[in-house]
Amino acid sequence: MLEDGWYLMSTGELERALKAWRAGDVGLSAGGFALSITEALDFRNAGNVPDEQGRSLRLVLVFEDDSDLERLLSTRLTYEPDFHSSPSWRRPGSRPVNVVPLHRSKGPVQPGRPWWQDPEMKDLEQEWQRTGAVSGVRIPASYRGFVYKTVVALKAAGAEITAAAIADSISRWVPPAEAGRIRAALEDLQGA
Repeated sequence: MLEDGWYLMSTGELERALKAWRAGDVGLSAGGFALSITEALDFRNAGNVPDEQGRSLRLVLVFEDDSDLERLLSTRLTYEPDFHSSPSWRRPGSRPVNVVPLHRSKGPVQPGRPWWQDPEMKDLEQEWQRTGAVSGVRIPASYRGFVYKTVVALKAAGAEITAAAIADSISRWVPPAEAGRIRAALEDLQGA
């Protein structure tokens, strides 16, 4: 059964593990294997290039209820302390780290609300509406919901809020070309 931690799994293995998770089947062997933090970061730093079975890194984070969601950030920092940094480990053929949040509660999952209804996001949106910036960083209109979530995560991690820090954090989980477009849009506005 999946628990918090690193796994090396193919997409098919992950799908089988998730099916077993949903069914509560602790006996189903999905394939893949668990890694220590050191082993996972070594694999990631070598590029997170899939092995011959198509396996790449999956970081599983389990939560109980909505109040536990806030713990996910600190838990992620335990497993991947530099996850807000630019992914200097990427190489041709690399895959981004696949984070898999799993809800353990037996109750129904409450539907998410749009980003603009979240109190923190709403405050950032109001700041942006007034100034065109958030925490002193000018934000392109088309990326603001995306960037706001990153700003909140950076603040929670105690990181400095700069255009470069935002772009570095976002570059961890979007394709390199998109990361480049976001970085360029942020940098262009800072000089304006």
